[in-house]
Amino acid sequence: MSAFFKRIDTVFVPTRDVDRALDWYVTVLGGTPGWRSEKGEYQSVTFSDTSITLFLTSDENEFTPRHCAFNFYAPRAEAAYQHLVSHQVKVEEIAEWGAKYFVFYDLDGNRLEVCEY
Repeated sequence: MSAFFKRIDTVFVPTRDVDRALDWYVTVLGGTPGWRSEKGEYQSVTFSDTSITLFLTSDENEFTPRHCAFNFYAPRAEAAYQHLVSHQVKVEEIAEWGAKYFVFYDLDGNRLEVCEY
């Protein structure tokens, strides 16, 4: 273990509307609202011991689909998949390659992933 770096503190996720994104990450994914900046352009959302930080941006380059920057661990990928489908979330098919995983998208089109191993 590094003497200097203990863990990843947060992962930044762009959004066009912090309040709308916060509601989605809490309602659909079950996160807990955390710290919010004074002007409201940053909002953390906690999932167990890890947090993401939603940040307000109008830069469309931030939303270009790319490889997922992180994934959510789910002990039952199929159940997580069905939960997202029930909330009309755009999801891709479940795949297996050493683990079960699938890609899904938040309200801003950010590419997210679920993994079961």
